[in-house]
Amino acid sequence: MPGLPPRPDSQTGQPRPPAAPVQYRGGEAEKTPSRVPDPPEGQGPVLECYRESKRSVWLSAPIPIVLLLVVFILDSGFEALTYWFTWAILIPYFAFLVYKGRSDVLTAGADWVQFKGHWVRTYELISVKYAVRGQGLSHEVVLTDRNGGIGIPLRLIQSNPRLWDYVYLGIRHSVANGAKTNAALRNAFPELATDAPNASGDR
Repeated sequence: MPGLPPRPDSQTGQPRPPAAPVQYRGGEAEKTPSRVPDPPEGQGPVLECYRESKRSVWLSAPIPIVLLLVVFILDSGFEALTYWFTWAILIPYFAFLVYKGRSDVLTAGADWVQFKGHWVRTYELISVKYAVRGQGLSHEVVLTDRNGGIGIPLRLIQSNPRLWDYVYLGIRHSVANGAKTNAALRNAFPELATDAPNASGDR
């Protein structure tokens, strides 16, 4: 694609994509992931992956628990700490947060990305959207090819910059080939508005 960095080889990942713009400096990655999903059938090898480290998960999981405790105390005073149902809610919720933090494994090859068992071809996207989740508390990039789509939290996908570099270059090529975008995506990544053949209005 004229004007864009070349597409890397699907097997070697060379040449490496240039550094992609980031909004998030994510959690601490597991240095040697103990569980890396296989690449999708018929695709090139896993070149990059991200799984949040145990330390990072254990440090971040208590934050919403503390916030909920504050809400309970404001509502019922410190007596709320003596209610059995307070802990019946908080303990399973804490366990869920730890499990979820450790189960989210993101993998990418030179031209694909996979999350929670679903994957897309990053150079064959027909739609790339920027979505706000959780009442504005988090953001997702929603990638769709002709076989379906996946939504990946931006905080997660940008936590491994090398992985994000591969995905972002595929997004740029797809947008240049006519993939639909929304204004929120173009505002977050102005470079994509330049790549798009027709960047005016929501597409």
